[in-house]
Amino acid sequence: MFKKILSVVTLILVAFIAYNAFSEEIVFNGQTMTMIDATWYSLKSINVWVLLLIIPEQILMYYAAGQIYFAFLRQRKSFKITQAKLTRISLEINFVNHALPSGGTSGLAYLIWRLKEFNISAGQISFIHILRYGICAIGNALQTVAAIIVVLIAGCVVPGGMWAVILSALISLGIIGLIIVAWLIVRKQKNIDWLANTSSKFINRVVRKITRGKKRKFLKEEAVTKFFADLREDYLSLKKNRRMLGKPMIWGLFYSFLELATYWVVACALGHPEILPQIMIAEGVGSVVGTVMVTPGGMGGYEGAFVAVLVATGVDLQVATITVIVTRVFVLIGTIVSGYGFYQHALMKRPDKFKAPQE
Repeated sequence: MFKKILSVVTLILVAFIAYNAFSEEIVFNGQTMTMIDATWYSLKSINVWVLLLIIPEQILMYYAAGQIYFAFLRQRKSFKITQAKLTRISLEINFVNHALPSGGTSGLAYLIWRLKEFNISAGQISFIHILRYGICAIGNALQTVAAIIVVLIAGCVVPGGMWAVILSALISLGIIGLIIVAWLIVRKQKNIDWLANTSSKFINRVVRKITRGKKRKFLKEEAVTKFFADLREDYLSLKKNRRMLGKPMIWGLFYSFLELATYWVVACALGHPEILPQIMIAEGVGSVVGTVMVTPGGMGGYEGAFVAVLVATGVDLQVATITVIVTRVFVLIGTIVSGYGFYQHALMKRPDKFKAPQE
C-alpha cells in the first residue's frame, strides 16, 4: 500500500514540477512569457541539429554518474551489474533527485533502498555517495579556478560584476574546506564515535520536542554507530588501497565536465561556444543555490543565480537567459521521459524486504 501511495505522490510532484516549470512567467526579450513559450521562441535562433546533441550527452552523463558508484563497488567486493542496469539505475536516481523536494538527499535514500538486493549496507552506500560528491566537488573546483583565471585575463567581468567571481571562488574554497573537515572526522575512530553519539542524541531531542514527548527515541544509537562504522570501514579500505580511487576519480572528473557540457551544447547551438568559462563559474554558484533550496531540483533559485552570474561575467542577458532556460526545460523533459518509467517499475516490482547485508 505504501508503494502505491508513494507512486501517486511522485506522479503528482512530477505534474506539479512540469506545470510550474512550463507555466512560470519570466521577462524575455522585453516581453513577459512562460518558460515553455520562451523556449519555443528561442528555437528560432538555435541550430536544432546541434541542440539535439543534448540527448547522447545526457545519457553519457548519467552513465558516468553510475560508474562513479559502481567502479568503486566492483573493487571493494564481489559486485556484478550489467551496463544496461547501471545506466538504468543512474536514470532513476537522477529522476528522484529532480522530482522529490529534498535538498539533494532523495537520491541517497533511493540508492540505499535500490541497492539492498546487492546486500550493501546504508553506511557503505552513503560512503560511496559522499565520495561521489567529493570527487565531483573537487572536479568542479578545479574547473571553476581555471575558468576564473580565463575570465579575469580576458577581462570579461562587467563593472560591478566582480561579486560573481568572488562568490564562486569562496564557494569552491568552502566546498574544499568541508571535504577536509569530513576527512579529519573519519580518519579517527574517536571522532566517529563522538559524531554518532552527538547526532543521534540531537535528532532524538528534536523529534521529542516536535512530537511533544510522544516519540521518545527516533534513532537507536547502535544503528547510528553501525552506520558510521561502515563509513569508516570503507575509508580504511580506501586508505589501504588508494588505487581503488583511480577509476571513480576519472569518471567523476568526466561527469563534472559533462554537467557543464549540457549548457555548452545549448550555447554552441546559439553560436556562442566562447562562453564556456562563464558557464563553469555560474554552474557552481547555481548548484549551491539549488542544493540549499528544498524545491524539486532547486527550481527557481538555480535558474536565477545561473543567469545572474553569467551576466556579471560578461554574457549578454538574452544569450544567458536562452542558454539557461532552454537547457533546464530540455533537461527536465529528458529527466521525466528517461527516468520516470524505470523508477515506477522499480518501485512497484521490488520487494519491501531484503536479506540483511552480509559483512
